[in-house]
Amino acid sequence: MADSLLAKLGDLTFTAEEQDAIVVAPDSVAIPVEDFASSLVGKVVSPPTVDGGRLIRQFRSIWKDDKVLTISETKPNFFLISFSSPTNRANVLKRGPWDFQKYWFALEQANLNRTIHHYSFLHMCIWVRIHNIPLSLMTASLARVLGASIGKVIMTDTRLGDGNMDEYMWVRVLIDTSKPLHRCVVLSRPDAKASMCPLQYECLPLFCHGCGIIGHPVLACPTTPKVEGQKFQYGAWLRAPLPKRSATRPHGRLSVVDDDLDVPVSIDSANEGPSALPGSNGANASCD
Repeated sequence: MADSLLAKLGDLTFTAEEQDAIVVAPDSVAIPVEDFASSLVGKVVSPPTVDGGRLIRQFRSIWKDDKVLTISETKPNFFLISFSSPTNRANVLKRGPWDFQKYWFALEQANLNRTIHHYSFLHMCIWVRIHNIPLSLMTASLARVLGASIGKVIMTDTRLGDGNMDEYMWVRVLIDTSKPLHRCVVLSRPDAKASMCPLQYECLPLFCHGCGIIGHPVLACPTTPKVEGQKFQYGAWLRAPLPKRSATRPHGRLSVVDDDLDVPVSIDSANEGPSALPGSNGANASCD
């Protein structure tokens, strides 16, 4: 709305009164900087309008009242969330992606200089399992190389145990949700035939089985023909099952690739809390 209104003003001539700048001291009218340092802006990426009150109650329960100060619905499907500390805010980002009624609840750090219309909500940080990798190649180095073809690599996990690093490799990537989900990567080596490596995503919210885009079901897809008996190019098989729980901590290490983003950055697996582990976010409806 704001952009369209600004466009209408572009060719107009203004009176002297209208052009008088109103000078304000930011400290006197703005939300304190420290409050924004502990805040997130959220959007439910969903064709229908969700019940904001129900979302607020649900996430207050999940994130705990002593860690969340306020959750306010600023407009339909948009929310401003204030936490009691930057650490609590960071922990919520670490445990993503989140969903509400299976739709992606996208979160971004609140920015002092942005209006609500200037948040993109296009990037999702998510753990990806890469299957069909020879045991001799299950290294953090290869995980980084293959992960880079899916999105921006944030972290790799080369710990052994619970099906990890034998059935698949784990890599956390920042994906562009405006593009279809990657379904595989192709591994090519000089000494062997190229092999197809299927991908699965942990805690993957609702996505279209027709076009592969996150945020709408196939029945609401604007590009997928509605043909009876049609074979879709995407499916529920892209959603990874929850990993088995173990009383013992896996051996190995988490390897940080990019710590510029507010995402999990711990590399000492002996001290790693469960909120940053792959497959640990049991609060997401898509992970249940």
